[in-house]
Amino acid sequence: MNSEIFARIRGLFDRPQIQNNLRGLWVEAMVCEILGDGWEHTGKDWSAWDVERSDGLRVEIKQSAREQSWGIATSSPRFDISAAKGHYPDGKTYVENVSGLRFADVYIFAWHEGADQRDVSQWAFYVVEEKKLPVGQKSLSLQAIRKLASPQTAETLGAAMARIHR
Repeated sequence: MNSEIFARIRGLFDRPQIQNNLRGLWVEAMVCEILGDGWEHTGKDWSAWDVERSDGLRVEIKQSAREQSWGIATSSPRFDISAAKGHYPDGKTYVENVSGLRFADVYIFAWHEGADQRDVSQWAFYVVEEKKLPVGQKSLSLQAIRKLASPQTAETLGAAMARIHR
């Protein structure tokens, strides 16, 4: 029975346009694989960031795509950059964010313009240090992100992240 369940789960992800509520998981796993050794996927239940480097650098991954499972998006893409109200550092105990600051040190904004979201070569990644994001702002347009960072490919993302020091 487990093999049938896994086949169903694979079917949710193994399609050109992954539905919105699942695509974030796909992109987090993809970025973690791209970054390779020294990186851990921490984006579990209600965590405050998605990926962490062995030196403690915390990364939040945000993603969007032109083609959605329901059709082509006609609105301009926006990415949530609001500070989390709290998090579960141990996975069980809620800790309120009394500072109002963002938890991540770096944001990776992943944008997909192509036809097959499973293809890592069709993604563009924009690496922005948290300190460069507008204070108190809750979202950012793709156009604004492009003013803050140059696009990286799956081949150049690791080098871009290696240049960022904690």
